Amino acid sequence: MINLALDHNYKLIKISDHIQFGELNAFSGFEMKFNEEVYVSLIAVRQTCLYSTSNSNALAIQERESIVIHVSKDRSLNIHSPQIDSRCIVIIYSSSFIDRLCIEDRKFLKLIEAYKRHSIQDDSIYPLTLELLHNSMPEYLRNIQQKSKVLEIFFKQLTHISTHQAENIFNLKKVEMKKAEDARQLIDSDVSNSYTIPELARIIGTNEQYLKKHFKQLYGTTIHNYILKNKMQHAKELLITSELKIAAIANKIGYKHATHFTTAFKKYFGFLPNSMRFNWIAYLSPYYLEFLCII
Repeated sequence: MINLALDHNYKLIKISDHIQFGELNAFSGFEMKFNEEVYVSLIAVRQTCLYSTSNSNALAIQERESIVIHVSKDRSLNIHSPQIDSRCIVIIYSSSFIDRLCIEDRKFLKLIEAYKRHSIQDDSIYPLTLELLHNSMPEYLRNIQQKSKVLEIFFKQLTHISTHQAENIFNLKKVEMKKAEDARQLIDSDVSNSYTIPELARIIGTNEQYLKKHFKQLYGTTIHNYILKNKMQHAKELLITSELKIAAIANKIGYKHATHFTTAFKKYFGFLPNSMRFNWIAYLSPYYLEFLCII
């Protein structure tokens, strides 16, 4: 049985002696202390989620991203978010249970540890979280469905790490990884700047081709797509939390013309920016819309 202490009266759903999960909404801070070794899947369903363990600095996963981490015995996991409409799912697996799933000696742990500073960008994971949350099965089938969904989420996370990026990360030198991380931090620090690859390479002090290659290896996306994602997510947050005009929001994320921003936003999310304010359904992510269509 998973043995942990929560920092307040938050309830996790027990699927079995080896698996628990819960949903965090609009949270400013949450701490779990584990009295045994565990694996944790964290999925940012809406907005950005920040997490840290007792022996690591805070890292971010953005909406549509997830992470799987290993937490040692007597260590804590801290989760919080700066956004008021944040939402994330946390799934906890006992280490003994996960280790029994692999015949190779702690192969999963080695994969996860090698990838622990990097988020997983696999859109197929999010519909699974919705099915886990909105379980309409009869009581006698509900537990079976919950078990199948949390294991499928874990499987997809490990598959992503193993087949899409882990081998490339193992082959990256520390200095190459550091340059790519520096580029990501620079992009994250100023969403209004539409950095070009030559600019980033010059600032960081590396070769353009190497930067493109190593960034894609490390994060599974191009620099251009990562910049676009940052801009669109920040715009979405401003639309929900502020009364700024569309033109002002466009300017804040680096668009000179509101029409260019509106076109990019519509292409990215599938609806116009004003829908965020005047149509309640636009507050939902595309995965919520997909879920609504199938029930």
